[in-house]
Amino acid sequence: MANKPAFSLIEIEPGRRIHYLLEGPEEASVVLYDAGSFGIYADGWWIKEALKKDFRVCLYDRVGMGASDPAPDGIVPSPEYHVSDMRRLMAALKIKDPFMLIGHSMAGLRLHTYANLYPENLSGLILIDAVSPRRLKDVTGGFFGPFGQMLRVGAYGARLGLAEPLSRVFAPNNFRLDGQLREDKVWGYGAASHHAASRDEVLGVDPNAPYLHGNGIENLPLAILTATIINSMTEQDAKTAEENTGYGWYGNFPKEDHVSILIGDNATIIADRVREIHHHVSHVRAA
Repeated sequence: MANKPAFSLIEIEPGRRIHYLLEGPEEASVVLYDAGSFGIYADGWWIKEALKKDFRVCLYDRVGMGASDPAPDGIVPSPEYHVSDMRRLMAALKIKDPFMLIGHSMAGLRLHTYANLYPENLSGLILIDAVSPRRLKDVTGGFFGPFGQMLRVGAYGARLGLAEPLSRVFAPNNFRLDGQLREDKVWGYGAASHHAASRDEVLGVDPNAPYLHGNGIENLPLAILTATIINSMTEQDAKTAEENTGYGWYGNFPKEDHVSILIGDNATIIADRVREIHHHVSHVRAA
């Protein structure tokens, strides 16, 4: 069962709605934030706050997660399906111009997919402690095997009602959220539907899917921020993007963790990279 929406619901196809927040000047360039596995709109809150004065920032819950409606029966929420949902969301919001896409953690697979399939929709990419398709060679072990199993167990426990009471007591507040934002994160930790949707999207990754393996990110302005072993982006990725597009940036933040890289001063650093890419793209277009 979906969470009560904190912001707006928009129908992206008949009978199915996405929960989203769009904030910032109406005529400004658009930035879409895509949260990592198990994440919701609130994960990008501090990045949105750092950008909203001069960009139109969209936060959203992926299909079946948070307050968004579940996937239709029989649908596998693969990276390709999530990219199609992003496109449906942008169309429903009547956003036509190329936009910038920010992705954290597992969203890296979706950003690669988007860049490979629809580069004309994008003005640039920001990947934050992100997984890349090169990690998928370890899909049966390494990170993906245990993570998928953990989500299976979590979904089963949540379905039995075990997660909800524990989430009220032990859910971390490492995103430093208050009020409704905090409530929505706590709900996600305990909700069976949220656990199940997270499980399905991780298990729905096909490591051999052709849309994952291409050079899309190399041909778009690209900023990479890394902090933990979850990241599988490299400095060479940024250098190749710079060679091809004129902009590539790489930063390592070893004192941060997988969440702290999204908040505080780091949100400002991310926002600065968005502004740099926007300035670069605007200069190229004007030349």
